[in-house]
Amino acid sequence: MLGFIIGIFIGGIIGVFAMCLCRAAAEADKCMDFTDSEE
Repeated sequence: MLGFIIGIFIGGIIGVFAMCLCRAAAEADKCMDFTDSEE
């Protein structure tokens, strides 16, 4: 049971971390739009 709780806790942290990374990447993508248009 303890392993299950720890697994959910770690999974939740990783999920939030991934969501923050995706959100930061999306924000950076908007700001760096002009660099993409050069290619």
